Amino acid sequence: MGTIGLSTLALPAYAASNTEVDALRKEVNELKQLVQQLSTQQKAAPVVMAPPPPAPVMAQAPAPAAPSNAKPGWFTLPDGQTQVKFYGSIRTDATYDFKGNPSPNINNNTSSVPLNSANATKNNLNVSAATTRFGFDFSRPTDLGELTGKIEADFAGGIAADSSSRTTNGNGSLRVRHAYFSLGKWLVGQTTSPFVNTDTAPETVDFNGPMGYGSTRTVQVRYTQPIDANQKVLLALEGGDVDNFNSSNSTANTATNTTTSGGNRLPALTARYDISTADKKGLLQVHGLVHENRVSIATATNNTGTNIDETKLGWGVGVGGKYSLTPADTVFANYYHVKGDNRYLLYGNSAYVATINGTSVANSTDVSIYESEFNSGLVGYSHKWSPKLRSTLAAGAIWYKDNDNFAEKAPNLNKQLYNVIVNSFYTPTKNVDLGVEYTYGQREIFADKTATTDNKGDYSRLNLMAKYSF
Repeated sequence: MGTIGLSTLALPAYAASNTEVDALRKEVNELKQLVQQLSTQQKAAPVVMAPPPPAPVMAQAPAPAAPSNAKPGWFTLPDGQTQVKFYGSIRTDATYDFKGNPSPNINNNTSSVPLNSANATKNNLNVSAATTRFGFDFSRPTDLGELTGKIEADFAGGIAADSSSRTTNGNGSLRVRHAYFSLGKWLVGQTTSPFVNTDTAPETVDFNGPMGYGSTRTVQVRYTQPIDANQKVLLALEGGDVDNFNSSNSTANTATNTTTSGGNRLPALTARYDISTADKKGLLQVHGLVHENRVSIATATNNTGTNIDETKLGWGVGVGGKYSLTPADTVFANYYHVKGDNRYLLYGNSAYVATINGTSVANSTDVSIYESEFNSGLVGYSHKWSPKLRSTLAAGAIWYKDNDNFAEKAPNLNKQLYNVIVNSFYTPTKNVDLGVEYTYGQREIFADKTATTDNKGDYSRLNLMAKYSF
């Protein structure tokens, strides 16, 4: 009976164990079915190849960065620092002389027109494209500040000694206008002289402009000292043309057409003081000039047995200004007094005449220099009718001292000159200008009028111009 009891007690535990085993088997079968199902789905799906690894990229040098002060319209050279701007204009001029122009010259010719008694040829037409110009501006940073430069040229370099022109009717000759660089307050090279008044003169169609105007460009070393935002001073040492002592500016007691020559030993000194109004509507400039006039006779057969050297001081002062009365109206005025110079202002007589004391250069004992002396004035008024149309009225004059040795020894040179200019410019589209201008002028020589020879010559011209600037 004891044995039967133990067996009965063990049956429930065994039954529980079998139930757990069945449950585990069921779970295993379910897992097998799930694995088989996933395997079947994977085999049925399309095979997608993994993309190949990217090809190695070769290292490249970075492009040079533009300078931090890059300017619109400028391009940068491969050094990554130097900036260059190309600019210029294509220009065509036509002139029609009603009277007073004996030579094919598109520039204002008032100073050399024939006297009225000469019966000069009238109604002359001349055309030219020689005033076309091009240039490059340069800029780059340095440890001393910004280095800038300019090279500019045109084709108007063919004016002959007799004032005739080789730049008209299809002709032209390349000419350097500007060639300089500047660093800080210093400039070295060829550019506009501080003595001339390009900043305070009115706009004209004529390439040279009115009487009393100067645009001389010289080789120079220039220093600029700013005083404040509205004032500065310019000082320059300038080289220039060697004076030629010949039949055009020399006389002798009995000898003519001498061919001796001389030249300045020292550079010219020029100066300019600028002051503008705070609103930039007005500008005033004061100009100064000092240079040497020298005649050196290269002969050893005179009484002294040595060369003869004679010098005189040439000088000049000037003042010029402009002021914008309104955004559409501007007035201009300039005045100069000059002695012993004909280089800086246009249309002047010789700087001097020289007299040899002897019958010829070979036996001369002395030479005398007699300098010319003159005043000049220029006034103008400009008006903008619209953004596309503007006009200018200008008048200029030069009058020489007529009671000195210069006037006595050069009676056929000019005593006074003047001209009056009226023009209009039309801009039909950006960068294109069309100009029309009428000029009337007159010159009078030192000599008096005679029964057969007049001492005045009149000048009447129409100028036309078309220009595209880029």
